[in-house]
Amino acid sequence: MGADHVVDFTKEDPVSAILKITKGRGVDVAIEAFGKQQTFEWALRSIRPGGTLSSLGVYSEDLRIPLDAFAAGLGDHRIVTTLCPGGKERMRRLMAAVASGRVDTGALVTHRVGLDDFETAYDLFSHQRDGVQSRDPAVSGE
Repeated sequence: MGADHVVDFTKEDPVSAILKITKGRGVDVAIEAFGKQQTFEWALRSIRPGGTLSSLGVYSEDLRIPLDAFAAGLGDHRIVTTLCPGGKERMRRLMAAVASGRVDTGALVTHRVGLDDFETAYDLFSHQRDGVQSRDPAVSGE
């Protein structure tokens, strides 16, 4: 989908791969949008000193911040927890990019449903049915 680098967590440790790509520096910003403890920790361990973790995931369990990954407070890390940083303007730009055809979302779409079928769509998503898959190894059985 146009990424410069792709890291497949099923084939390699994502933190090690990211640190290799960044020559040990880490990334300026990591976005965690999956809502799992493991992906939160991977994102936190991938940011550089002074870096930012933007946590957008919706967590179904209590989230823990591992002290070692947080550099014991010495790494000057920042964790931002907001569902949509930049709010309406960012969402407007995202929707405009998708509407313009500049972003091919085809690989992300498994179903199309109307707003009247929201409950059905959410049920498909939450139970991973009818071709809807999770990339979470605990859910997908990888």
